[in-house]
Amino acid sequence: MQSTILHISRAQCQKGGEPLFAPIDLTLKPGQMAVVAGNNGSGKTTLLEAVACLGVFSYGGINFAPYDNQEKWLLHSHYIGHSLGNKANLSCLENLKFAAAINGIKVRERQLSETLDSVGLRGYEYQFASDLSAGQKKRLALGRLLLLNKQFWLLDEPFVNLDTTGCDWLFTCISDHINNGGAALLTAHDNKRIHEKADHLIQLERP
Repeated sequence: MQSTILHISRAQCQKGGEPLFAPIDLTLKPGQMAVVAGNNGSGKTTLLEAVACLGVFSYGGINFAPYDNQEKWLLHSHYIGHSLGNKANLSCLENLKFAAAINGIKVRERQLSETLDSVGLRGYEYQFASDLSAGQKKRLALGRLLLLNKQFWLLDEPFVNLDTTGCDWLFTCISDHINNGGAALLTAHDNKRIHEKADHLIQLERP
C-alpha cells in the first residue's frame, strides 16, 4: 500500500495580503481522513481550494505523492465545493452521464440507476437539477463520488443541507471509502461525529 497520498508542509493562504491561518502540516495516507475545522472566515474553503489546485498557497508547499505531478494526482481525486457542479439544465441521469463522460469513464444505465438509488434520488432520474431541493442537489453532487470511484475525496462542508438520514448515509459512505483504502480531506466545523472519526483534525487559527 502507498505510504503517503498527500503531504502539506508549513502551508498558508492569504487574503488581502494577510495570512488567513497559521502554517499547517499534514501527511495523509491511504485509509485516512483529515478534517479541517475553524470559525467562519478562518480559511477552510480557501485551504481546500488550494489543495484542489483551484487556488494557491502563499507560503509552504504541497507534495502530490505518490503521483509524479499535479495533473496525474488530479486524475485520482474529486473535489466538491459549495458550488456543487451540477448542470441545472440536465436531468439527474444526464448529470451523472456527463460527469462520467468528462472523466473518461464508461458506465451502464444500471450503474447510473444504482447510484441515484444509493443517494436517495430514486424516482428523480428525469428531474432537472434546477428543480431539486438544496438537499437533493447535494445528494446528486455526492453521487459522483460513488460513480467516479476516485481515491482521494476533497469535500467542502459536505454535510450542509442534508437531513439526518442523508448525514448518516454520507458518514457511512465516507467511512467505507476510508476502510477500502481511499483518503479524504474535508471541512466540517461543527460535526462532532466526523471530527471523532478523523485521523487528523486541523483547527485553523489566526497566525
